[in-house]
Amino acid sequence: MTMMTARTVALSADVAQAEELIANPSSDRLFIDVRLGDPEEELTSFRTCHIFGAVHAQIRDVFAGPPTPTTGNLPLPSVESLQRKLDAWGVGRETDVVVYGPTPALAARGWWVLKWAGVEKVRVLDGGLSSWMAAGGAVAQGDAIPRHSVSNPIRLSHGHMPTIEAQEVEHLDQSTILIDARDETSYLAGCIPGARNLPASDQWTPTRKLRTGREIAELYARAEVSPRSNNVVVYCGGGVLSALEVLTMAATTGTVPRLYVGSWSEWNKSAGRLARSAEYNQQMAR
Repeated sequence: MTMMTARTVALSADVAQAEELIANPSSDRLFIDVRLGDPEEELTSFRTCHIFGAVHAQIRDVFAGPPTPTTGNLPLPSVESLQRKLDAWGVGRETDVVVYGPTPALAARGWWVLKWAGVEKVRVLDGGLSSWMAAGGAVAQGDAIPRHSVSNPIRLSHGHMPTIEAQEVEHLDQSTILIDARDETSYLAGCIPGARNLPASDQWTPTRKLRTGREIAELYARAEVSPRSNNVVVYCGGGVLSALEVLTMAATTGTVPRLYVGSWSEWNKSAGRLARSAEYNQQMAR
């Protein structure tokens, strides 16, 4: 089996290749350019070059709600606000939604939130804008082109992807595999007790394309996640890196983990939880 075949077989349901999309155009396809950096800089970058027909989505404005003193940095958006945005973008029940961003994880946050809200036809573009351009895909400058309204608008509702709250994470039993998707430095600086570190960034190449399904499955195997694992929780800093691991874990092992959306940025706002993490880290360092 070749590397490309391994990627295609394992990840085809939720990951689209640029060549495939170009070869199969659709009049009802929406590209969503997902960003998280400085809003003004990201909008300028989008206006400089984006996939033709794409719309700009700042995660904080579209795929997250306003943070509070007790939530993580990127809590879930309200279904109502997401509904308004998709209506403005002309998304219908049959619209082929493709998300992309500077990294697979940013795109995956958009993918996960849309899935959580009940959007079934949504995929991540492997390699993002650079892969699209390398394949000869059309690009544009300036603001997004308004899309026409559709006769069969999609109707969103929450809860279509498994989640878990901080109070439940505090009382996980030993049968649960808890995965921290952040980089090793962040993990070692402080983690939820019992978490295993599996950096999401290990799952993509320097060109920002996902590694093959076989390679990603091997990463999960090292963390003792297999097709037999049926109780897995993932988290990161704010529910971005971990969203990618939901996608790839489901694709390569068949396990759909629960996502702790609040993640470390919520966990560490509690003095009690932070103290338990500090004690755990001290024990691990001995």
